[in-house]
Amino acid sequence: MHKRTLTGLTVAALMLGATTAQAEVDLEQGKKLNNQVCMACHGPKGISQTPSWPSHAGQHSDYIVHEMKLFRDENRWDPQGLMTENAVGLSDQEIRSVAAWLEDQTPPGPQEVDEELAARGESIYHAGIPEKDVASCAACHGPHGEGVKGAQFPAVAGQHQPYLRQSLQGFKSEKRQSDRNRMMRDTAGRMSEAEIEAVSAYMASMQHPEAEVE
Repeated sequence: MHKRTLTGLTVAALMLGATTAQAEVDLEQGKKLNNQVCMACHGPKGISQTPSWPSHAGQHSDYIVHEMKLFRDENRWDPQGLMTENAVGLSDQEIRSVAAWLEDQTPPGPQEVDEELAARGESIYHAGIPEKDVASCAACHGPHGEGVKGAQFPAVAGQHQPYLRQSLQGFKSEKRQSDRNRMMRDTAGRMSEAEIEAVSAYMASMQHPEAEVE
């Protein structure tokens, strides 16, 4: 009987926690914040039309929350100096809400890239560069570039090539340090500029599993 009581209490606590977490996410508020704060750079539905700025539509909310909190707290590389300015003042709850709304949007489709360059990047993405101890990108970002929800491994499929290149260069130079356990800094640090260019082109050309097929 004692075991049953503990189990019942545990289940009740988990249900209460889940309910509380859901209550802290307000999709209507998230949409409103997107329209007020994010839309000018990242598009009305989270798909950026500016090559140097990322799309957030369909991105895992845990990743967006992590990055936005770093910007808000002025602990994240901000090459254009825009994200920190816009994130400062946002509460944790507001960040969770806009992240949840963005995750609920349809991801971007494949971008037009140099096919020969992307073909070189395909090998790097799926097989890595063994002679340089560079692991495959697919190991963390998924075989289709869809990322891993809950692990802060973002979706990369369909992102703009210039943004992807800038991000990898930021990790390579160690200006960007938002990766866990130096995973991206160590990986990009072993890659040449040509290799970064190629794998960026391939990731931009990938079809996200949840994106519309043209």
